[in-house]
Amino acid sequence: MKNIFAYLWSYFKQHKGRYTVVVTFMLVASAMYVAPTYLIRLFIDAILQDDFNHGTLLFYTGLFLGSILVAYLTEFVWNYYLFIGSYDMQRKLRGEMMGHFLKMSPPFYHRFRTGDLMTRANDDVQVMGMTIGYGLMVFLNTSVYLAFIVGMMAVTVSWKLTLIALIPMPFLAYFIFKWGSLVDAKFTEAQNAVSEMNSEVLEIIDGIRVVRAFGLESATTSQFNEKTGETLAKNNEVSEIDSRFGPLITILLAISFVMSFGAGAFLVAKQEITVGAMVSFQVYLGMVVWPMISAGDLVNVMQQGAASWRRISEVLHTGDGLEKDGQHKLATVDTFRFQQFSFRYPESSRPVLNAVDLTIAKGDIIGIVGKTGSGKTTLLRQFGHHYPYSDQVPFINEHLLTDYQTDDLRQKFAEVPQEHTLFSRTIRENLLFGDANATEEQLWQALETACFAAEVREMKDGLETMVGEKGVSLSGGQKQRLSLARAFLRNSEFLLLDDALSAVDAKTEQSIIENLRNLEQSPTLVIITHRLSAITQANKIIVLEDGGIIQRGRHAELITQPGWYQEQYHHQQIKGGGVHV
Repeated sequence: MKNIFAYLWSYFKQHKGRYTVVVTFMLVASAMYVAPTYLIRLFIDAILQDDFNHGTLLFYTGLFLGSILVAYLTEFVWNYYLFIGSYDMQRKLRGEMMGHFLKMSPPFYHRFRTGDLMTRANDDVQVMGMTIGYGLMVFLNTSVYLAFIVGMMAVTVSWKLTLIALIPMPFLAYFIFKWGSLVDAKFTEAQNAVSEMNSEVLEIIDGIRVVRAFGLESATTSQFNEKTGETLAKNNEVSEIDSRFGPLITILLAISFVMSFGAGAFLVAKQEITVGAMVSFQVYLGMVVWPMISAGDLVNVMQQGAASWRRISEVLHTGDGLEKDGQHKLATVDTFRFQQFSFRYPESSRPVLNAVDLTIAKGDIIGIVGKTGSGKTTLLRQFGHHYPYSDQVPFINEHLLTDYQTDDLRQKFAEVPQEHTLFSRTIRENLLFGDANATEEQLWQALETACFAAEVREMKDGLETMVGEKGVSLSGGQKQRLSLARAFLRNSEFLLLDDALSAVDAKTEQSIIENLRNLEQSPTLVIITHRLSAITQANKIIVLEDGGIIQRGRHAELITQPGWYQEQYHHQQIKGGGVHV
């Protein structure tokens, strides 16, 4: 709980002007809300003392209406600024979380599922907004407003009667804090269940074609219903605890009413208080109902806020385990070198790459081939420092890669992965992710290089064609070429292609490679492929097996040497793969 108080306090200090207004106007509003009750007492006593006339009526009526008007205006002001703060905190937290998501590398996303992150960035942030909005309002009502009421009861009526009326309150405090601790634990479980459910929804939507292809709609529905049932049960537990507060408060306040009424009648009989004071005391006691109910709400809100803040804080304070960012600027990449390089993923003890030696010079075309699972994609991931290095670190310009600033380093590499990520926007907007300032001419040039311009021109809306979610309206080959064009726009020194030409025919593949070689500033190409036709012109080809290099050389050399490459070459020749020396 102290962690959320520390965060809220730091937020209050950042916006002390806003919350000074909130507290000041809250104090005025509280005073104005209890003022009419005191006026009622004076009004009744004036009648009983036969000191009531037309002037007295107008005077009290004016004070009454004035206090109500001031109470309304001040309540409006402090509530307005209070809930501005609520929405501002949500905006701030969502911005912090999105900024953190964008900085994190794959190890972070291995730990948190997408649905879990969505729940924390949406539901938990909303709970935090409720904590600083509704929660602070309830806190002020429970503390400041209640203090005004109790103070008026003790000062203007009788401190003895006030003590009698407050006798049941310690019992209320005991149960509030006893049950409040349960709310924290149960709400955390409920939010975790919601995270799991959201992750299930995303996975089902992403894999809907597989579900339908295997006829698993009913089974998937049953499994999801079980998940929603678990979520419902956990939320019902939270609701059950929440529901305990209302009846308890009602019963204890009823006891307080009875006790104070009996004691008040006795004090009136002894003429220690007036009838007007007795009536006003009962009205004050009625006003206590809302702050006392709010006390139960306050505990619930704060405990839920504490649980949500722990979940948000866990994300914000979880890194990706990468080595500390270097300090050197990287002007250009002249050489990139792996020297006896080995690597294993953080969650695994099995090495994926073993003693790899490879030097890449500016302008080279490097081909990487091998069996499925031989470590090709893993080797490509080492260029942009996406995972923490295990034993060795690659060299750039004969300096350790980790000596350079990571953001600066990644600007030098453009990668087209196996899975093509397209956004549910237009072709133009997807291209502009490569270069937000690209001109119309540059966009079309990138499409020409990717051999996709002619097809885009034939589309009814051209560059304004919506590609649909994940590029659903495009074919596999069109997705690949759009992803390639987007990467070309970056004009990065290194272009990393991870089987990025697999969905195009051999002729188009050759055209794209040739277009890249003919660019005015041709990038250094690193190509992972299963089709050897893509790397016939490569300066260097390496064959990986079990994470190690088993063959290296040019295409013309490798097809004459017994081994995997020669076997694959003959196999593709027989299948009509179009591989030529």
